[in-house]
Amino acid sequence: LVSKITMKKPSFSKISTAVILAAGMGIRLRNVIGVCPKGLLEIDGKSLIIRSLERLKKEGIDRVVMVTGFQKTMYHKHLRHEASLPDIEFIHSSRFAETGSMHSLFVAQDVLLDDFLLLESDLLYESRALPSVLNYEGPDVVLASGKTGSNDEVYIYGENHGERSEYETSSSTVSGDIAAISKQPRQHLQVQGELVGISKISQNLLRTMCAHHEENLTFPCSNHYEECISEVSSEQVVHFLRVDDLVWTEIDDQSHYDRAVKKIYPGIIRQETLS
Repeated sequence: LVSKITMKKPSFSKISTAVILAAGMGIRLRNVIGVCPKGLLEIDGKSLIIRSLERLKKEGIDRVVMVTGFQKTMYHKHLRHEASLPDIEFIHSSRFAETGSMHSLFVAQDVLLDDFLLLESDLLYESRALPSVLNYEGPDVVLASGKTGSNDEVYIYGENHGERSEYETSSSTVSGDIAAISKQPRQHLQVQGELVGISKISQNLLRTMCAHHEENLTFPCSNHYEECISEVSSEQVVHFLRVDDLVWTEIDDQSHYDRAVKKIYPGIIRQETLS
């Protein structure tokens, strides 16, 4: 089921915690930032992680759990004098070099006692992203966008009910149930949007994901959180929310960085000047 929706204020308890997954090694970005975590990449003189933390603070998030791995002390030093940001708790994923993002979430589960926002550390995104997820009327939602042309898309799939796909870049907002999340085509399923990397996760979904991860855990383990959501979606309903014209990008390599500087960041400035 896919439907166009009107955003409303949430009727459930307010979310005050965010988790940022920041354990990755950023190997594909080394020629841009050197031996540094991706979240420390600067756009117009400000790091991605500071930009995210400032947006979270503005939306009422007062606690951030940051799961680090590669070069963890660089994050500590970068953020230690930033008093205007949310309170930050660092959790270290000691096996970061041989695990994916789901293991980062897994090692943080004991300090997550309430529903929370989940974010990737290498995102550059506009101001509508966080409130779209926070104000969604449901316990779990994965943010999606329309077509980006980034050449590194992760697709959110829904059931194919035979209707024409509305996976286009327009000004509409669409919601539905996730059937799968994958970079690869899924036969008999229909693309509903592209994964942004910002989600709202309930305690129920977190426990389901962690139990599934633990049951299948062997090292090395490259499983990512979105793959885990995809795998458990058959037993638990998880929604997506697609904001068709959302301006955003992840930054994994040189081409992503160039696109962020030349197209995405100027697009964010334009979007927020108009809003």
